[in-house]
Parts: sequence; structure tokens; C-alpha cells
Amino acid sequence: MNGQYDVVVIGGGHNGLTTACLAAKAGKRVALVEQRDTLGGLAASVEFEPGFKSAGIWHSTGNVSASVMHSLGLDGVVQDEIPTVHALGESELVVPVSGAIDRTAFGITQHSPSDGRSYARYRAFMSRIQPVISRFLKHRPLNFLEVERESPIEILTRALGLRRLGSHDMIEFLRVAPMPVRDFLSEYFESELVKAAMSMDALLGTFTAPRSPGTTMNLMLHEALTGQSIKGGSLALTEALAAKAQELGVQVECGSRVTSILTDANIVKGVELENGDIIEAPAVCASCNPKTVLLDLLPVEALTHTTEHRISNFRTAGTAAHMLFAVDAPVSFAGASADENVSHVRIAPTFDYVEKAFDAVKYNEFSDEPALDISVPSIDNPALAPEGKSVVSVLVGYVPYQLDGGWTDDARSVLTRKVTDTITRYVPGFDQKVLAAKLSTPVDLEDEYGLTGGHLHHGEPGLDQIMVRPIPECFNHQTPVSGLTLCGSGTHPGGTVSCVAGSLAAHEVLH
Repeated sequence: MNGQYDVVVIGGGHNGLTTACLAAKAGKRVALVEQRDTLGGLAASVEFEPGFKSAGIWHSTGNVSASVMHSLGLDGVVQDEIPTVHALGESELVVPVSGAIDRTAFGITQHSPSDGRSYARYRAFMSRIQPVISRFLKHRPLNFLEVERESPIEILTRALGLRRLGSHDMIEFLRVAPMPVRDFLSEYFESELVKAAMSMDALLGTFTAPRSPGTTMNLMLHEALTGQSIKGGSLALTEALAAKAQELGVQVECGSRVTSILTDANIVKGVELENGDIIEAPAVCASCNPKTVLLDLLPVEALTHTTEHRISNFRTAGTAAHMLFAVDAPVSFAGASADENVSHVRIAPTFDYVEKAFDAVKYNEFSDEPALDISVPSIDNPALAPEGKSVVSVLVGYVPYQLDGGWTDDARSVLTRKVTDTITRYVPGFDQKVLAAKLSTPVDLEDEYGLTGGHLHHGEPGLDQIMVRPIPECFNHQTPVSGLTLCGSGTHPGGTVSCVAGSLAAHEVLH
């Protein structure tokens, strides 16, 4: 692909596609370059065994912004319901921990009456603080380092939003945000099964555990974006965005890798592809990891020593692996009631269980008893597997990027067996029905998807890396190179499938 365009987008994941679509909708000539053969990034489908296809690595689309979908004319793919997640316990115990409020509260009540009552109180608190946090996430971040340059109206609007919580909720928000999620959830719930499963929304893919300070903030950030989902999941989202890009005239080239971003006097001029083609453009938006953009694609002279030092220290060590199973039977969970559609479950029975799994990764090992986030996408989309069979997708926590001894074939086999055995303890007979399994370690995720360090969020969502993400020099999606914008999960507001980062980056490019 050669030629001249108004905007070049690097990477065809959900954020890259969002940026490309919004720029094209505004009348720009847009080229999108994706190094993999398919669009979608972590939300892309992969045939891992003949007849068996995944529905993407991220199981939930509960964080996708309905307003972004509306701006693209994709309201039809949004459904106004919170994705349902269940916790698996011993003795075929299946307890809902998220979903429709009344139904979830009722399900929890069957397991723990007091927790069922507390769930409504928990959701009420989250609903009150959601507008404040949501405004922070869905709008350009305030520049706390140069606050005098910010619009007084915007500062006042956000301050008033916090103040409108009322003194009680405002103080409560400031009190709980720095807390470990273990302590916060324990103020509402008694059941370890309920609390530990709920905490995974704050922990999965991060270098944190229930006792880690600041993890309550991660939980609230997740909750602030939750409230809707995509019909058909991640796969349907990818298909909708790809179709919209084609409709808007975005020129897409898959199977091509960008080797360098071209600059002149620290002004972006375009990109060069691996095959030698050059695409000229006054604006380049990169959805890949910020480290890749700044350290690998830009010329050395584009960064100061301070900028290079800061981005080099942006923490990107992944802690989650992904597994796919081809199963020779329908997968069901015996403890679920007949009228429930249970397709997303978690094995995290207690806080101590999750904490011990995390202990292993601190020493570059994986746990004998991993915490698991399990989806059976073939329940909602039977086309992913042959008739009468199933696809099971598992996010495995915690798994180190740098395994002690390296990721040898033996190490991979051991982890595969541990994951299989763990599922079998809660779903009897599972191991006897597995036809094939595909393991992607953090190293594999780096190689296959370009995730630096194998981090699913493109960078650790610690308090320091959320308030200023990724570094001060890249505030508000910009970079030290004029015309070069970051539009991936490594920038504000962070990871998971939301499309917000891509939308905010497109706004910066257009305005």
C-alpha cells in the first residue's frame, strides 16, 4: 500500500478501528495497517482446531461505550444489560456475581441471604459514583501537571460532579479508592466465594492481588463503564467495526507490519511498511503499545533522554495466559438452574486462593491452583464449534511473562494440565471430553498480538499509570512528535474492550 492519506492508523484492534471509523466519518482519507492477517486484535476470532473458533481473548464486552457506538451509528449492536458472570464453588455451587441487579441479588440470596441484601446496597453505591468516574474515563484527562492550561469550566464541571455526590458519598469515595479490594468488598459481603469472584474484575491481567492497595479504584473504574454489552460479544463488535470501516471508505491492509514512523524536524510524515511501501500522512494514530511506538518505531533522535527513560519504565509485564479448549460435548454447569444461561464463570473460591495464585507470579512461577475466568462462547454462538461440541476460552491468572526456567514444552504442558485439572474439579468429567487445547502464555501474546510484555491492558493499571497514562510527555494521547497520536489501551482510559481510547484519540486528531 503506497499513497497519500490524511490519517494512517497502526493496528486494527477495537481502538484502532474506532479511530479509523471516526476519522473517516469526519471526511478524512484514512489508511489502516494491521500486522496480523485479521482485524480485531484481542477481540479477533481464531480457528485453533479444525471446526473450532475462538470469540476473542477478552470474554466480556460490558465496558464498550454505548456513546461511542452511537457516534458510529452502531446502536443496533448494543444491548442494555450488564453481562452475567457466575462464581463456581465446591459441590456444584453456581452463584451469580454480576448481571441484572434483581436476578443477581436473588441468586446470591440463595447462597447467602445477608449478601443478597447487601448486593443491592453495593450496586446503589456504585450507581451513585458511576457518573463522576465515567466522566473522568470518557472525556479527555485533566492535565494535573499543567493545570493552569486547563479550561476553568471543565475543571469546575468535574469538581461539581464530585461535589454533587453529597458529603457522605464524596468522603466514602475518597476513603475507599486507595483500599485493597479485599477490604472494600468485605465491608459489603460475607461469602468468600462472592467476594473473590467479584474482585477479579479489578485484578485480572494485572500485577495485583486482593490485598494490594489501590485495587478498589480498579474495581470502580471497571464498574463505571459497565451497564451495557454487545450482542454476540467481542466477535460481533469486531465484525461491526470492520463493516463500518469498509462502509466509510477506510483503506485496510492486513498482513503488513509498520517498521518505522517517518518524521522530519519532529513532525510526522507517514509510515514505512515491512515490504518497503511508504504511506504519507500528516497524522498517524498508533493503537499498539506505547513502548513499541516510542522505542521501536520512532527514530532515536525523536525522544529526549527523559522521555526515553520514562517510557522504558512504563510497566508492561503480563500476568495472564489464555487457553482455548475444543470440547467433544456441550459444556454445562450442573449447579445452575434450568432457566439460567451460564456461559461465563470464575474459579476463584476465596481471597486466599487468589492471593496464593498471585504469590507464585512474584517469583516467576505459576500456581498449582490458578484463578480462572472461563467463557463458553459456543453457548451463545453455536457456529464457533461443530454441532454438539463446545469451545471453552480461559483467562488464567496468574502466569509470569518471565518464567523461571523459560517457557519450555514441559512448562507449557504442566500449565495446561494444571488448568485442565482445576476446571475438572469444578466441572467433573471435563478432562475426558477435551479434544485439543491451545495455550498462549504472555510471551505468546506478545508474539501473536504485539502486546509488549504480554500485558492484556497494554500496561499496568496502577494508580500512577492511570492518572497519567502512559507518561507525562504523552498526555491526552499526544506524543513529543507533532501529528503522532496514541489510540490504544496503553493510553487514557486504559485497557479492556471499551473503544473509548480510540474515540478520544480520534477527537484529538480531528480537533
